[in-house]
Amino acid sequence: MATLPSPNEVAGSHFPIYEALYNMVDPTSKGNIGAMDAANFLKKSGLSQVVLSQIWDLSDPTAKGFLTKQGFFVALKLIALAQAGREISMLNITQQTTPPNMGEASKHIASKVLTAGLVTSVTNMNDWSMKPSERMNYDKMFESLRPVNGTVAGDKVKGLLIDSKLSVDTLGKIWDLADMDKDGKLDQHEFAVAMHLVYKALEKYAIPSVLPTELLPPAKRKGTMANSPVPVLPVLSSSATSNLVKQPPKRPITPSIGLVPLPTTTWVVTVEEKARYDSMFLESDVDMDGFVSGPEIKDRFLKTGIHQSILAHIWSLCDINQHGKLDMEQFSLAMWLVERKLKGIDPPNTLSPEMVPPNNRTVTPSNAVQLGHQFANI
Repeated sequence: MATLPSPNEVAGSHFPIYEALYNMVDPTSKGNIGAMDAANFLKKSGLSQVVLSQIWDLSDPTAKGFLTKQGFFVALKLIALAQAGREISMLNITQQTTPPNMGEASKHIASKVLTAGLVTSVTNMNDWSMKPSERMNYDKMFESLRPVNGTVAGDKVKGLLIDSKLSVDTLGKIWDLADMDKDGKLDQHEFAVAMHLVYKALEKYAIPSVLPTELLPPAKRKGTMANSPVPVLPVLSSSATSNLVKQPPKRPITPSIGLVPLPTTTWVVTVEEKARYDSMFLESDVDMDGFVSGPEIKDRFLKTGIHQSILAHIWSLCDINQHGKLDMEQFSLAMWLVERKLKGIDPPNTLSPEMVPPNNRTVTPSNAVQLGHQFANI
């Protein structure tokens, strides 16, 4: 007799979401759901009848004609796997993936589960939308690759994809979704989609098998994308651009008006140092807004034993846009200057070109406005 895994084993960290979905179909806790009720609910996933029939067979292995609670959880997990483009198999039933998207039912439980404080990621579990600030960053990256006739060749994009450290399988899916016209190169919108999917994958989103509607070009959003085999990624060129994919672009980007971009230079912060500082940044970014404020890093700074006036000067140098907070790259520069001071090297009066964080290379650093006293007075 086939034994299904327990609901906890199936749902893992998303148990509250699965439980809420189950309670919508079995509000009186009878312990089983009739075939008609279960089938109607599972159709909310938008999967084809063929796929849902396969899922039903695995969820009701003894052909009882109804689903137990364990069977319903299995069905939901298999739906989640299918929506994530993974194989529908009991071998994958305990793998972690995003919760199933059951349409309006998922939207209904999102606020309920979140309000209960049981999970914090539910509101984003199916959010693929691209913020204007993110699109602006992707467009800057696109232009940096010197597009020809409005497109960049696959060889150039390959370098960015490889820099993300994602698996080849994931990168293959991303390329297939982004290269919508299958011509082996990306236009500006396709490039933005590719970078957005890379960042989402780095945030542990499961790359879907079909491009989300939010990422389709506006003219195509009423249509559907046809499925096609995943093509081989373009061959990596020795001159492929590197170091552009650093971290998810969670911060808003303030365009500079009337400033000439600085020449392309290397950054004083090494890759190894950046990785270490990024870890510190994530620890300090308590509200997870993509920035660190004075209160969030005050203790870390003061523990260095450096005089507050010098710390205030470092803060002022790194807060290039004078926002009163630092993004990930600006924080890395601040920590780099702090560590140099601990070695006896004073911070400069102004930033040299190679000190300016890559994402701020169009901004002329200046010490004309000294806001560092704000830090000292926290």
